Amino acid sequence: MDELANNNNTPVPDISYLKEMVGDDKETIKEIILLFLEQAPLRMKALKESVQSDDHTKLKTISHSLITELTTVGILSVINDLKRINTASKDMDDLTETVDKIIKAINDGMQGLKTLI
Repeated sequence: MDELANNNNTPVPDISYLKEMVGDDKETIKEIILLFLEQAPLRMKALKESVQSDDHTKLKTISHSLITELTTVGILSVINDLKRINTASKDMDDLTETVDKIIKAINDGMQGLKTLI
């Protein structure tokens, strides 16, 4: 994520893993990014609602999915936070703050991804 997507210093996600998976098929890369951009708001909403309702089972499911999805589209800065939620959300004193951090990183990453399509 060395490049910046715009004048707001939003980092461009590192999609090298995605390119490794699909090769230089620009259309497939675009489709995967568009699918992520479509689904990410739903995931973020579900993540927030799970924290608010104290639903740790749902938190685990969502965080597990997000680890894979964010790795694929190169939003890597919060992977360790998601892994913590996936394994120990019940024991986290900073769960709400961590989820807020994850949501911000996803939103920032989405802005960066939009510059790639």
